[in-house]
Amino acid sequence: MDNHKISTVGMLIEQKRRTKNLMQDELAFNCNISRKAISNIETDKNLPSLPLLVKIARELDIEGYELLKEIEERGLLEDYLRKYDNNNDNEL
Repeated sequence: MDNHKISTVGMLIEQKRRTKNLMQDELAFNCNISRKAISNIETDKNLPSLPLLVKIARELDIEGYELLKEIEERGLLEDYLRKYDNNNDNEL
């Protein structure tokens, strides 16, 4: 996946997972979630909660704050927060 075409948090997670040569099944198992959940995150059908985002980062051998910093540097943080807020508004 080309670094310049990463336009979502899900795409960034997928790129980092592939760089570590991890399969979705492995990452999902290590994060104690389903492979489908990882797939839905990577395809932007669902957003990971902040605790899950940190857990995913750790399984990718990076600190949660480093992943958040990269998300911000790529200009993806505002979009992530807006979508996350919209998704959680439906649960209240």
